[in-house]
Amino acid sequence: PPLVLSPRHTSNMASSDAVVGLTREGDSPGKGRGLFALVDIAEGTTILGEDSLVCAQFCWNRQCGYPACGHCLASLETPTDQARRLAAVADLELPHADQCYTVDKSSHAACDACQERYCSQKCQQAAFAQYHRVLCTQGSDDHPVALLEQTWRNIHHPPETTSITLILKVLASIALAEDEAMVARYESFCKEFEREAEHGKILQHKLLDPQFEDQIDLLYSMANGFFMDPANAIPNAGRLSKWLTPGGFRSLLALIGTNGAGIGTSSLALYDRDATELGLDLSDKAHLEQTLDSLYAMIDEETGGFLDCEGSGLFERQSLCNHSCDPNAQSSFPNNSHRLCLTAIKPIKAGEEIEISYIEPQLQRLSRNDRQQYLSEGYLFECCCSKCESQVDNPDESDPESDSDSDDDQDEGESDSEDNEEQGDHVPDSLPL
Repeated sequence: PPLVLSPRHTSNMASSDAVVGLTREGDSPGKGRGLFALVDIAEGTTILGEDSLVCAQFCWNRQCGYPACGHCLASLETPTDQARRLAAVADLELPHADQCYTVDKSSHAACDACQERYCSQKCQQAAFAQYHRVLCTQGSDDHPVALLEQTWRNIHHPPETTSITLILKVLASIALAEDEAMVARYESFCKEFEREAEHGKILQHKLLDPQFEDQIDLLYSMANGFFMDPANAIPNAGRLSKWLTPGGFRSLLALIGTNGAGIGTSSLALYDRDATELGLDLSDKAHLEQTLDSLYAMIDEETGGFLDCEGSGLFERQSLCNHSCDPNAQSSFPNNSHRLCLTAIKPIKAGEEIEISYIEPQLQRLSRNDRQQYLSEGYLFECCCSKCESQVDNPDESDPESDSDSDDDQDEGESDSEDNEEQGDHVPDSLPL
């Protein structure tokens, strides 16, 4: 599901660590596994916090100069630097910046060979151990990984929801895993897709439409050549054999398309959150609001609303959450990193399933038929949530507030999926990820 942290919408996001004892895994009738409340959970409660098993920045987002940590996707810019870049105003200053969130650039690190940047030595070391010692391009544009990412950009145009880099990191992580238990953690994401592939269901995913067959075959051939070529000496390459087949590679594409959770990070968003909570007097508060409104207007004109460092990742616990068009929980990234917080947006009773929306808030208000089509193409299931069931007799009727609320969301920095789909129509030969 696409999850993007946007400025002006972060003040209520929780930032605590994982909460123990609130949830359990269980069977959800007709849906497989699910996440359930063990106790009554009040609205606004942080249900869990979780780092991604693996994540990757979108290729075009990175190419367009959004600097993020190569391991946790933390924005590497200070709020002032980010505001200056996005608004294209070199001398812009943010009020009260010294009292708000900032980025400590002195802690940053980089790979000596390829200059991949990290927010800390801890992230650099974790990345090297998990996947980077296999995927490091050595600074060469002709390295197989660099060529794969370039090929991806050539055939998959923005807006993005996933990337070939996430597949490469999954494969490298499996190869470099220290024990079989760690291998099993990664492969657990793939088991359901193996079963669905046996019944042909996986082929229904929009990524695997026959019109993209040549592009997918090219990506598969390049990935297979890199990982399985003995000259590259990839450790434990034999572990990857079942994924580096035409069918296995297609299942990985569908995996990251359906189970990959979108991640958005922004130091400017956290500055905004802190600044609006400073307890300023009325005059200073009015000046701050005027300054921020003016800033976001300039950013919107300059960048078209693309504010965050964006990517996607795989989350073990959060991936258990099933979809509802009327969810009781919401995922967010309030800590400028890949750490996900799952928060109750309604009271949840003990025993009740915890459900999130796989689609943006504005799409939740579309007609039942439109939502069903979106979920069927992108997530391979027919939604039977209470909202969809209640609209069986009126499948083409959308919520009356849809148009006005969607406009409001756009004005405040939210992504507009309908516009994104229209942009995609102008490049019909690109993968619809």
